[in-house]
Amino acid sequence: MDESITPPQNIQELETAYNFADNILKFDATHPRNLQFYKNVYSQNPEYILLFKPAGEVGGVIFASDKDRGTLLIGELAVSETMRGRGIGSKLLSEMEEVALKHDKKEIFLAALETAEKFYIRNGYFPKLYVQLDGNNRLDEITSLSATPVSWKNTGDGFSKVVLDTVKIDKELQKNFEDKLGAHTQYLFFKALTL
Repeated sequence: MDESITPPQNIQELETAYNFADNILKFDATHPRNLQFYKNVYSQNPEYILLFKPAGEVGGVIFASDKDRGTLLIGELAVSETMRGRGIGSKLLSEMEEVALKHDKKEIFLAALETAEKFYIRNGYFPKLYVQLDGNNRLDEITSLSATPVSWKNTGDGFSKVVLDTVKIDKELQKNFEDKLGAHTQYLFFKALTL
């Protein structure tokens, strides 16, 4: 492990890391992975939270949690503006991939801000388009707009949701779902892990 990348040494350092990410990513009040969520993660797997601290000051953080038995979810990745462009985000991601392998994870999953999509592709992650409509039983409306293979779908919780195996970022397809259906869309990224 890069000696400047370590898990938080205590809860106070975890809080500092979370506040650092919040200042950059601007979490809203409904953010599902709040500080208490990561305190719980930290109590079980402290190495699921990594900090980049080259001179004792936080310059980057990555937060993860178990999505399921074989998948690690990366929730947040943030690097200070002054440290961007130096490979720190890639180092944090690589270190978290090593942590995932130590925990017998087979893949990593994450949702990315549009501004970070190219970063994840450069780091070997594959995009899939997530499409969500308000209302149950609207899966056919989503799948009728594209011949792209469906890797996952769900309805019944007030929403109809589909993940399409787009293989690449397709902004035209994404815009089509937003314009024609009023759908919420976002690219999700996956990476299979190998020893």
